[in-house]
Order: sequence, then structure tokens, then C-alpha cells
Amino acid sequence: MATQDLHTTAATNASVVAWCPVEVLNYEPSCLELLDVLGVAGWVLLGLATVALISLLGLFFDTASHVINFCHTRHKGTTTVVLTVYPVLGVCSYLGLLFQKANLFLDAAAQLWFAFCMYEFLVLTLKYFGGESRFVAKMEGAVLPWKGPPCCCWPCCIFPQVTVSKRQIRFLKVLVLQHLWVQLLLSIIQVTLSMEGWYTHMDMSPNNAYIYIYIISTTSFFFGLWAFIVGFKASLRQLQEFHYKAKIVTFQLCLVFLRLQAIIINSILVPSGAIPCLPPISPRVFANTLLNALLLGQLVVLSVVARHFYKIPTPEVVSLNQTDEAKAQPDKNASDPHTDLVPMDTTSMLSSKSLGDDKLLNSNGVSPV
Repeated sequence: MATQDLHTTAATNASVVAWCPVEVLNYEPSCLELLDVLGVAGWVLLGLATVALISLLGLFFDTASHVINFCHTRHKGTTTVVLTVYPVLGVCSYLGLLFQKANLFLDAAAQLWFAFCMYEFLVLTLKYFGGESRFVAKMEGAVLPWKGPPCCCWPCCIFPQVTVSKRQIRFLKVLVLQHLWVQLLLSIIQVTLSMEGWYTHMDMSPNNAYIYIYIISTTSFFFGLWAFIVGFKASLRQLQEFHYKAKIVTFQLCLVFLRLQAIIINSILVPSGAIPCLPPISPRVFANTLLNALLLGQLVVLSVVARHFYKIPTPEVVSLNQTDEAKAQPDKNASDPHTDLVPMDTTSMLSSKSLGDDKLLNSNGVSPV
């Protein structure tokens, strides 16, 4: 899956990678042309990528099948969605390896799906607690770590240091969810403007849409990531029996490999000449091929680790003492009066009614039939 940071224009590349012809920098080869230029190495790379993709799909179906058959009911759907992050990114990487011209669309799809899975992981975290009310009860007296990366100073320092509340939890969910909707809207605008020639990636000129879309997208991403980090940092100590740390690490590494590698290659390796120019393959295409191949291998490793920890049995919800349980119960009933209503057994109700009728008849001096 190609990253947007590698879609540079000929003008931008000419000023940075002067040792590569402009015609080569502006050329995007087809699948067969790329394999023909790479020769045997290209076919070997394609074979390894195919094995990696099949492994990702096999690992996902195996883990998802176990989750559906053995996981607690309240966790099944959300856990399955979170696990799709590995095969979906893998499919985008595989297609991006083959079809260089489709990288803009594939990158947008990968970014959108990761944003969706990030929100689902936060929902899964709350389900481990048993809901927002139980989260508040379990975290009673604690303060959410608002002053954390990537927002370590202002504006995080303006947040009051108050104990956890349901209002703060919902604020976290809104911050994470907004990134999904903003990313969706910007992706539509980005693809549309790109077709019209008004969007050129890495073109920072004020008459180009890239700089404005980039500022909005980055701001939205950092706010979503900040809320996500606040949520999982507050839950690490409480959810040890769910192997939460291992699960969050494997999920976060997807983000690191998806974004950080592209930044390193685009900002350091390509400008320094570490990525070769192999006409008709430009450094951008070569780096994109390298990124996709690396990400596929990394996703396989992460998927194996995730499979291990998601298959370990866990309790349905985190345990609470009697005091915390009593505090959580009224909130649940207040938010949804039908959630915790326990119907009386029909036989017991009839027995109680019969017993009451017998007493009434006996008080009148008539023997019951």
C-alpha cells in the first residue's frame, strides 16, 4: 500500500533528486512493466508477497473463527472488526505493490479503514470494562492522562484535573470518531481534485489544495490519536487479565509501520540518494515498492502475535468490588431502563398469586379448593 508521502510531482522531485531524469520521475509503470524491469527479483518479490497475503488471510480467518465460536458474545463483533486491520492493510499493500497508478486510492482506503478500526478498538476497551458506567466505577478517583503524546503541552494543559466521568469518556469517543469522518471527507475531496489537476501531492504552493488538505488531515489525526492514547493508557493497569498491553502494542505498531516508515523514506532516504534511480523506475516508485513489501512482512508478524493473544481466554468484563458495582448499576438503569430489568420467573409469580388468594380465602372462613 503506497503512502501519500511518496506521490511527488516531477517539479518537486527534480529539485530534490536532481540526479534522476525528469521523464523518469514523472513515469508510473504498469504492473507488467514493473515486473519486467525488476526481472527475476520482481517475480520473487511478487511470489513472497503472495505468500504473505495468503498467510494474512489464513491467520485472520483462523483467529476470527475462534473469536466467533469461543469469545464472549459482547466481544465477538468488535474483536472481529479490530482483527480485520491486518488483512485489509495487507490487501492494500499487495495491490499497491502491483498497481503503482492506484496508490492514491489504496492509501486513502487503508487510512480510512485504520481510522475505523481505531475507533472500534476504543469501543472494545469499554466493552472489556462492561460499559461506560463500569469504566467510571473502576477508575473512581483516577484522572485521565490528558497530558500525553502527541499533545504534551498546550492545549492539553488547559484540561481540568478532575476525576473520570462518563462525559469525558464520550468526549474521547467523539475525538477518535471525528478522525474517521474527516478522513473520509478529505479522501473524497482529494481524489476529486486530483482528477481535475488541482491536487498535487507534496506541492506546498498556496494555489494547490495539498497544503490545506494536509493541515486539516494532520490536525484531525493528531486529535484522534491523542484521545486514543489517553483511553488506552488509562486502561492498561485495569485490563491486565485481558492481555490488553500486548493487544494494543500490536495494533499501534500497524500505525507506526503505516506512517513512520513512509516519513523516514520520504524525508531522509529519497532526498539523500539512498533510494536508487533505475530508469524507467524512479526513486518514488522504487521506494513505494520497498514500503509495500516491508509492510506486508511486518503485518504477518503482527498478525501472528495478535492471533496468540486474542485466542487466550479472558473474563467477560473486568471485576468490580461490591461498592463499585453498586455505583455502576444506577447509572446503567438510568441510561437504559430496559437493560438491567430482570423479569420474575412466571412460576414464582403464579405461586405468589395463589398463596395470596389462599390467605384471602382463609381469612373469610372459606377453605380453598
